[in-house]
Amino acid sequence: MQPYVCPYLGYFQLVAAVDLFVFYDDVNYIRGGWINRNRIMSMGKEFLFTIPIVDASSYRLIKDTEINWKLKEMAKIHANIRHSYARSPFFKDVFPVVDELFAARHRTISEMAIDSVKKFSEYLGLQTKFKTSSEEGYTKTEDRVQNLVNILKPEHADHYINPIGGQELYKKEDFEPHGITLNFIKGTGSLSIVDVCMQHSRDEITEMLKNYTLI
Repeated sequence: MQPYVCPYLGYFQLVAAVDLFVFYDDVNYIRGGWINRNRIMSMGKEFLFTIPIVDASSYRLIKDTEINWKLKEMAKIHANIRHSYARSPFFKDVFPVVDELFAARHRTISEMAIDSVKKFSEYLGLQTKFKTSSEEGYTKTEDRVQNLVNILKPEHADHYINPIGGQELYKKEDFEPHGITLNFIKGTGSLSIVDVCMQHSRDEITEMLKNYTLI
């Protein structure tokens, strides 16, 4: 799965559903997508924040897409999260996680996104193992299905779970000849995991993470 910055609850339902989660960071960055954008609640309304990118391009890999720290936007996003959730029931528990994420000043959007998923997974007590595709040397081809098979086989995986949107791209019969069962996870939509954690206890979110269907 491509790494997103502080993604929605459904992303973490996918994390919780698997033994191994591979961040797919050596594919092209998507301009206007959700890799560097997300939504929180601010002053009673949904607020879309966007992590600024240096020369955003769909011809550049996610792992090579740099964050523009020269702009004041990063400080504004950080401050907005603090002000928006200062009175939330779990602010004192959750905001330090956000603080650490912004303090790290990651060079690329991939690094920040991966760190955000790992940090909130740790906060929620998830035991999933993580790997990053660009660090593992999986064989790349021009075929999107074969690329996934080339990740799954070295990991001795016989069950692959993909987000529900993947139904437009992948078919179960494409993976069956490789001895791999494909399922799609239909999870829960939400604002950023930041919003979910600010408003709910860890125990409540643990139950929410179980509320998905495999198709």
